[in-house]
Amino acid sequence: MSFSAGSASTPQALSGCRLSIATKTLTSEGVYLTLLRFQARYPDDFQGYFMPKNAPKAFETTPAVLCALLLGRIQVGISRAGDGTLQILAARLIRESLMAALRQEGHEFTDERFFTWYAGLETLSDGSRPSLRPPKALCQAILTEFRHSPWQELADASESLLKAFLAPTDFLRGGEHEDTHSVISEARSLIGGLDAADDALPFDPVRMLFAAAARTARFARQERTLDLIGGIAVEREDLANSRWALDILAGGYLAPRHGLPVAMPIPGLVVLPLALPDPDMPGAANADEAAISALHDALFRLDRWLGDAERDAALLRARLQDRRSSGRALQLARKLSGFGALRGRQIEELLGASRPGVGVIVNSLEAAGLIATHASRNAARLHSYAPGDRVSDPAEVSGLDSSSPDIEEYEASMRRIDELLSRSSFGE
Repeated sequence: MSFSAGSASTPQALSGCRLSIATKTLTSEGVYLTLLRFQARYPDDFQGYFMPKNAPKAFETTPAVLCALLLGRIQVGISRAGDGTLQILAARLIRESLMAALRQEGHEFTDERFFTWYAGLETLSDGSRPSLRPPKALCQAILTEFRHSPWQELADASESLLKAFLAPTDFLRGGEHEDTHSVISEARSLIGGLDAADDALPFDPVRMLFAAAARTARFARQERTLDLIGGIAVEREDLANSRWALDILAGGYLAPRHGLPVAMPIPGLVVLPLALPDPDMPGAANADEAAISALHDALFRLDRWLGDAERDAALLRARLQDRRSSGRALQLARKLSGFGALRGRQIEELLGASRPGVGVIVNSLEAAGLIATHASRNAARLHSYAPGDRVSDPAEVSGLDSSSPDIEEYEASMRRIDELLSRSSFGE
């Protein structure tokens, strides 16, 4: 069903639906129209759930419907984000993107090992295969790409985290940096060649992205091979891939033309089936469903990370608002919350502060009960975000008037979406 943005411009067009996301006091007209498009495409599911008199007891829906709900939540969350929320979210997305890319390329490591490697304290893993793409070159290429992002928070966060990137130098054979950048260039060319029609919902554009990726030698999922082990043929599939390059550029493809509010990376979005079916065969429909299911999973993670960032930002504002030197302390706390553990030398580079100055800032955050300090395997001190307790409702500490009828209606609508997602078989 086609939907014209000009065909509905008042809340009455929701036909009785009580979603206060439609109110201009809370968010932009773009969010309002996106949810109207969702209603137009899935009228039975939308009105059946959000109009209480008609709501079924056991509601079943599809990944596409849930994607639209999650996209609406993300749009609203971005549009009403409190001070610091987007900075924390950007740092989180950088961390998730780097770790996802390293693991897709075949590197094996724990989260803790990643942070000590990033701090320059040890290698990323023990005994990595020499054929793997060098980890530092890979992460430098991604951070450099993010520095040029049209989303300012992502560009700023990557700039500062590049300064704090002290990982050991890779053992290079020559050409690794150029090779990594060529992967990103191929991904950019693939996305730039997609002719997706204007559509405020991302379903068709994502299907096109998955289909195009599956037809390339670089990004397609590899066929299984047979290895002879002790005279027995064993089926093996090489799971290493470079689809992270599509993930880090996917936000620019979907924002804002296809519903994503900002050009954020979408770690883990492009998950392909083993083989691309013939478009004329029944299996092609399954490939489309797999693309939408992968989109749902990715949006679900983005929504969760955005919620975490909002809660942490509210807590930081509350605990640091009356403290001296809170500007730099707040900047560091946001990086620790979003990205993860850092050591003193990294903080010096990130903040442009002296060692004594970093000590004062760290002590301030420890006194506020926001961070913890622990020793790595080689006795270096790492500082990580560890608040004693998190606020459950950001409005309690952000100065937002939670007694406003619009706010109450908005929160009730969000709770209903939460209930829908938890009752769905596609939830976490």
